[in-house]
Amino acid sequence: MSPGREVFDCHFLSDEIKYVHNGCPLLKEDMVKLRLYRFTETDTSIEDFSLHVDIMEPECSIIRLGPKSLEVPEFYGLSDAIDGNVVSFHYERRSTLKCSIHLSHHDSHLPAHGQLVTGEPDKASKRGDEPESFIYLRQQLDNKARAMCKSEDCLKGLKLVKFSKISCEDFLLMGLKYQHMDPPSPDVDYIAIRLDLKDTRSGSIYQSEQAWIPVRIGGGMPNQPPKPSFMSMFILEVDQFILTPLSTATLDAEDEETPKQLLVFNITNPPKEGFITHLSDHTRPVFSFTWLDLNDMLIGYQPPNSSHTQRSNYEVEFEVYDFFFARSPSMTVHTSVRNADTNAPRVSWNMGLSLLEGQSRPITWDQLQIVDNDNMKAVRIIIVDGLHHGQLTVRGGKGFMFTVSDIKAGVVCYLHDDSDSTKDFIIFRITDGHHQTRHKFPIKILPKDDSPPVLITNMLLEVSEGQTALLSGSILQAADMDSSDDYILFNITRLPQAGEIMKMPGPGLAGYPVGHFLQKDVTQSIVYYRHFGSEVFADSFEVVLSDFHDPPNLSEPQGNKMS
Repeated sequence: MSPGREVFDCHFLSDEIKYVHNGCPLLKEDMVKLRLYRFTETDTSIEDFSLHVDIMEPECSIIRLGPKSLEVPEFYGLSDAIDGNVVSFHYERRSTLKCSIHLSHHDSHLPAHGQLVTGEPDKASKRGDEPESFIYLRQQLDNKARAMCKSEDCLKGLKLVKFSKISCEDFLLMGLKYQHMDPPSPDVDYIAIRLDLKDTRSGSIYQSEQAWIPVRIGGGMPNQPPKPSFMSMFILEVDQFILTPLSTATLDAEDEETPKQLLVFNITNPPKEGFITHLSDHTRPVFSFTWLDLNDMLIGYQPPNSSHTQRSNYEVEFEVYDFFFARSPSMTVHTSVRNADTNAPRVSWNMGLSLLEGQSRPITWDQLQIVDNDNMKAVRIIIVDGLHHGQLTVRGGKGFMFTVSDIKAGVVCYLHDDSDSTKDFIIFRITDGHHQTRHKFPIKILPKDDSPPVLITNMLLEVSEGQTALLSGSILQAADMDSSDDYILFNITRLPQAGEIMKMPGPGLAGYPVGHFLQKDVTQSIVYYRHFGSEVFADSFEVVLSDFHDPPNLSEPQGNKMS
């Protein structure tokens, strides 16, 4: 699957969808939550399920932690240099493979309580006007000043590490050190690295692996779990039918070692009626969220769509995880739903629509429910905004206004315009002639595989007379917005005249001519052009690109030139 793609077809190939572990040694299992959509011509069914992942030690790891551990003797201290005794790299040395190490504090937030530096710190010297015991105290003060320093001017012999990528050999030879800078901290911190083996011929990543290098911190205590904040009320007042955001005044937690923005809340016992949701898609319940979402008031409680004459009370239980997966005690939020006392029409239930690109769906009573205390027959729903990627019909004709009876009859339909869009919405004005309100109805559009692959790189290939040259990714590359790039098929529709396209599976293996090849073959550097040796100094071939959709989406003929 292409990196970052969150939607994929159910009929994926055997090695197309992968789980990539980030190297964290703290957990031996993980969970991936998936939502399955089944589309018919008239109906959408949705099912949520979880994929359990067992994390085991690899049999043949490229990155191996050595017998020597990285240690910082005290707060604000400095570790020894990272070398082959701390971490080592084991891979097949080939001239076509380039090994590099990537550091990314921004993505991993590691190290969490220190920074990476090189060089040797200036040592505190002995002075005649003070006892020798003062040297150690002055050295500690210097260490603290260096740790609090924000520029190299006051690092006194040390240099901040500013690179994000370096060769594997240089990584072990450059004298990289961990400088502690953030007490109080746990007794263990980590340096996150990613090793990439790159094929220099095609420019593609041959193999990749991630790891966390532990750093032992002298004087640190074992990481402590988060605690409920004493400033929070743990009480939420809600109006009937009204989606109400939670705030840190309702629910909050504190942690001495982890910044608040990295705390994660899990819902361990959801409310018996209604659900907790994220305002980015308020039609679906969520079971975890970040402190940042809570602080930005993006987490809300959706009350049930059933009407009550008296207050209804519900309990929701939460637990909080810090950055190192320590878990807080259970917290309970008491939710009280007030009964509505108004004659204005209002939306009691709004689940939105989910449909496939280009499809049509009725807006049914299961998705949109409206209540009015005194005159439901007078309620009118009027379109005032939205519909950027589709249109609304009522009884088959273009509609701008409809009634509650029309919703219950299933004659109000949304038709998507088949564009490559993923979201739409409708703003309704709901009125009974005396009162009115506005409401947003969300529409989620799932993409379908209806676009052909596109050739994004098509460079001139230079080859010596009678020789063979690699068709690398820098020469020939295609992409597909709807499916995996690896399985784009290059169908040769016009063969080269002065040579042939060949596959050479590996060193020492005989090559053979082919009439088609995959983008993955190009990425793995096994596709070549062989010149026959004749006195012809320009050649070309033509391809039609196709994906693995059934039937396949085909591109226009594409030409490639050799000289």
